[in-house]
Amino acid sequence: MKPKQQRQQEHSSDNNNTGNQDKKESEQPKAPSPLRPRKHKDAADRTQADSPNPNQKKQKKPSVQAWVQRALDMGVQNLVKEFQMLAKWIPDNMTCDEFLKNREFNRYQDVPCQDDRRIVLNWPGVDNDYIHANFVATPNSDKRFICTQGPLEGTQFAFWIMVVQEEVESIIMLCNTMECGKIKCHQYYPLEKNTSRVFGEGDSAIMVTTIDIKNLSAEDPFVRVSRFIVHWKNRSGENQSRMISHYQWENWPDRGVPPTNLTAVNVLSHVRGSTKPILVHCSAGIGRTGTIVAIAYVQEKMQAGLNCMDMNDLLKELRSQRPYSIQNEYQYIYVHRVLLAYFLERYADRHSSCLQGENSEKYKKWVEDYKLLTST
Repeated sequence: MKPKQQRQQEHSSDNNNTGNQDKKESEQPKAPSPLRPRKHKDAADRTQADSPNPNQKKQKKPSVQAWVQRALDMGVQNLVKEFQMLAKWIPDNMTCDEFLKNREFNRYQDVPCQDDRRIVLNWPGVDNDYIHANFVATPNSDKRFICTQGPLEGTQFAFWIMVVQEEVESIIMLCNTMECGKIKCHQYYPLEKNTSRVFGEGDSAIMVTTIDIKNLSAEDPFVRVSRFIVHWKNRSGENQSRMISHYQWENWPDRGVPPTNLTAVNVLSHVRGSTKPILVHCSAGIGRTGTIVAIAYVQEKMQAGLNCMDMNDLLKELRSQRPYSIQNEYQYIYVHRVLLAYFLERYADRHSSCLQGENSEKYKKWVEDYKLLTST
């Protein structure tokens, strides 16, 4: 596929930034705290680590306790060291042949897309099968997530081909189109309600129409939820359509961490019910993208009763599918912060045993060290 395009051979602008850069929490209105226990919990609010199945609960609780204990025992500084030991880890024998052949379709030339588990496009009238995207498996599905870069102007059509081809129902966008004066992602969908855009030409074209826009909730005012209807023709020339939900998280800084709340868990709870691949992207498709996928990964492992204590192993599992997922120690620690807040604050009564004895003081110190590290 060689549509008209603007070549953008950037280097990941993130390499020289610090994890506490670009924080704007003080400039933004305070949302109600999501860390309080909820009075009601419906199906949409229930996370994978809180399944109502009694057998799963029996499996889950020891996993939660063991995971929390390890995080508290390690402490923030040792978790930072743990990440730093793996900061440059990539899978053995990784090949990136298609990435190298298609440089004009890569947003960053220093963020490789490995050949293994890459999405291969197959669309009538389109010759090139490449897009910078990989499947990521979790206990729930071999194709649970698609992790991809933010579309370039010249890869918008490829992006929507991937969405239609892989039957995506939910898209999570973790960046803004412009950040710190730099283009991070092309505006690949219509911003205004009841407006449409067409990608491609003739019978190969895909039309996207925005039909609704709202905030996720009062707790999460910085997540913009759009509903799209996507229209295309199949290979037999028959008209097809699908409804897609799009979640844009607007206040997560590049290479940094967002304010400490449970927005990540709340967003994931809205897409969790999909049996199709959940598409996640930021700018490069590895930092913020890898971070939220890691949170989901831990939750799904706990639900399945699988060991997820060794987070360094989980990081390797992610990176063996999407190289360089989770770019820095700040994002790695943020994964722990969100899950600790979820277990020990939102559902404190359920996991009260995790804070018995000296663990209560350990948690207080952990939170203070996190604030010092991230300046949040």
